[in-house]
Amino acid sequence: MPKPLSSPEKVSGLSHFPAFFALAGVPVLVIGAGDLAEAKARLVERAGARVARWPDWAPGADLTGFRLIIAAPEAGSVDLPALRVAATAARVPLNVADRPEFCDFILPAIIERGPVTIAVSTGGASPILARLLRAVLEKAIPPGYGTLARLAGAFRARVAAALPDSTERKAFWEKHLSGAVADLALAGNAAAAEAALADALASPSAPDRLPVALVGAGPGDPDLLTLRAARLIAAADIILYDALVGDGVLRLAKREAKLIPVGKRCGDRTSMTQAAINDALLAAACSGGRVVRLKGGDPGVFGRALEEITHLETHGFQVELVPGVTAALGAAAALRCSLTQRGVARSLTLATAQTLDGSADHWAALAKAGGTLALYMGKAAAGKLARDLIAEGLDPATPAVAVENATLPQQREVATTLSELPLALAEGAFDGPTLLLIGAALAQIGAQAVPQSEVIPAE
Repeated sequence: MPKPLSSPEKVSGLSHFPAFFALAGVPVLVIGAGDLAEAKARLVERAGARVARWPDWAPGADLTGFRLIIAAPEAGSVDLPALRVAATAARVPLNVADRPEFCDFILPAIIERGPVTIAVSTGGASPILARLLRAVLEKAIPPGYGTLARLAGAFRARVAAALPDSTERKAFWEKHLSGAVADLALAGNAAAAEAALADALASPSAPDRLPVALVGAGPGDPDLLTLRAARLIAAADIILYDALVGDGVLRLAKREAKLIPVGKRCGDRTSMTQAAINDALLAAACSGGRVVRLKGGDPGVFGRALEEITHLETHGFQVELVPGVTAALGAAAALRCSLTQRGVARSLTLATAQTLDGSADHWAALAKAGGTLALYMGKAAAGKLARDLIAEGLDPATPAVAVENATLPQQREVATTLSELPLALAEGAFDGPTLLLIGAALAQIGAQAVPQSEVIPAE
């Protein structure tokens, strides 16, 4: 007995069911005489359709010889309700540009990467939004995916013959469509990608140690990830992430990826040691999957990247370093501030305030010479830091800005002076990741507080 049709209440929220049709040699009617109709005609012609062009349509015209009808008429030139009735009677699906109420199907925004075709649709609710989403995806999906698709197509029969077991065949493709072969194709080196795939097919059981990627997650906003970072996160089987990596970035991971928190917090004695993180990273790499080590900001800026690279390379693993937007640059962008200015700030110093071992004299010299200081992890040491800089001759009225959770919706900032910075941090109860910016260039951030005293209170 056949199963009953699904009731409307059980149907998912799809407004339209996506499908791709082979139009080679298929008769398609395009109605309209303007630029939009011309564009629609070119689109279906690229798919191989036999296109008939009618500048308009009159009731009674025979539609039965067509498989699809696309109408983009000038306003008022076609009786659209009558056209819909006629198309339905002829059992020919109809699309009317920008009029979803008359459409049996819709034409999505399309991204082409060789054999790869990606369609974006809002169900007719907002074609402009669909085009904007297409622009986002155009940037996120490199042209090399077309090369990769053509390569997979060329090898499909060979792989099927060499690996008749479907499980082995699936594992082969999953490995090489996201591994070194994919990296070569996406880099535009089609010949090397083909050679690598041929070598892999010749010895499919050969051990293959995948490189580990140390990826900069940026200051927090996932929109500030590099395209390469986003692609590696989406492909990773295991992700070891810092405490400063936000949920928005982690949501880019595939659902089955294993997410391992390995973050360290300043002053938190329960945090993992760097040695423990190194061991966890090595264990993940030895599992055979694609491993991403996510670090807040840029992995090479106060991220202990060299320690992790050395540990992995000592055990025979290659490491890829993927840069990210470091916190100072993210904060400056969020504040709409230039950290260097002609005639005001001639240099930028990135420093950690966690090792206050007398280096403040060097920072002060740079700031007095017209530089901007960006001090990471300086919140807890702000009092001593300010006293030391002033003691080294930096003007107590030097502009200073503290930025908490830069680039995230919960970002907060306070513009003050060097002498008032510790008090401003205490009054603001800053408890999230905070960056300190000090220098004359910061005068552009709002009205500056007038220091009540040049004396920094004892901690």
